[in-house]
Amino acid sequence: MPHLVGKVMDSHLADLFTLWRAATPEELAQAETAGRFDRHRDHLLVIEEADGHTRYRHYGRSFTLHFGKDLTGQAIDALPSDVLTPGRRGILAFEYAYAHKVGKPLWRSYTAQFDDGMRQTWQRLVLPAGPGRLLVGAYDVEPPRLIDTGSAKGLLRLVIERVPVVLDEAGAVADLALSLQAFGDTQVQVAELEVLASRDPLTNTSNLRHFHHLAGMELEHARRMGRSFALLALDIDHFKRINDSYGHAAGDSALKAFAAACRTALREPDILGRLGGEEFAVALPNTGAEGALVIAERLRRLVEELRPPLSGGDTLSFTVSIGVATCGPDSYPGIPDLLARADEALYAAKKAGRNRVILAEG
Repeated sequence: MPHLVGKVMDSHLADLFTLWRAATPEELAQAETAGRFDRHRDHLLVIEEADGHTRYRHYGRSFTLHFGKDLTGQAIDALPSDVLTPGRRGILAFEYAYAHKVGKPLWRSYTAQFDDGMRQTWQRLVLPAGPGRLLVGAYDVEPPRLIDTGSAKGLLRLVIERVPVVLDEAGAVADLALSLQAFGDTQVQVAELEVLASRDPLTNTSNLRHFHHLAGMELEHARRMGRSFALLALDIDHFKRINDSYGHAAGDSALKAFAAACRTALREPDILGRLGGEEFAVALPNTGAEGALVIAERLRRLVEELRPPLSGGDTLSFTVSIGVATCGPDSYPGIPDLLARADEALYAAKKAGRNRVILAEG
């Protein structure tokens, strides 16, 4: 197992690793201009900790071309959700913090769907470069082909796509970045390693605890940046009638169809969670009252048009009532208080006849 990563590591990153091993402290301190790293400069990030933020000191040209923005000088933890989604921000926060802590290289291979709709596999190598400073090389690659290495093949399959690998200075596997004790609050690592504790198994949405965690992070980001934030409280109308009339299997089908409709209506940065039973919530980063009402109404219409199939050829139909609460830029209550306001608006929608959207006062 110690040398398996070397069999699937991209050749560019293997070369970068060799250059890093031979670099002097002075070259590492000036990696964005040092000649030693010339052939990797377009694929190189230089990360520095300063003023309580993690910033891009250097942002390679290939990333600007690929993602459409030059982020040189930008604070990573302050990037808006349409530039860096909560999930990707969590991955980066964990890996950079872990590399700083252990002072050793981290390698990771991962596949994701990017804004152009294409699924791509990237490999990333995070290299310590002095106090508060990291070099990061990243290349889009073909998915790694697993080498037939007997029993170790299964362990390598577990590592690829899921767990960053800690390397020693020879490039061999030294450890896996699995310190939940130190990084248990990093949302993506918790989600990957404790799926059952964070996801609702029926609808594959965030459960109550995980929703509060993710929404709270986005609300804090909105507070720091002075941005608007909105929260929707949703409740399927007369859901008990579905269970009583058609059985719990039909109720489960309705919940899954409802969650699918929500995902269709929502944007990538939006956070959908099931709070319990037929109650759901949605966090809408960087969204004011007008935008939240548009999204809520679009969701309400989609649910109204749903026709999940029943056994025997019949179909279900149901509606949803939605309460909307917003905050910012002058006041930012916590998620529980904001959810309570959205619930009040939801109850008002129920009282007014259901199948409607109501904005909370204030």
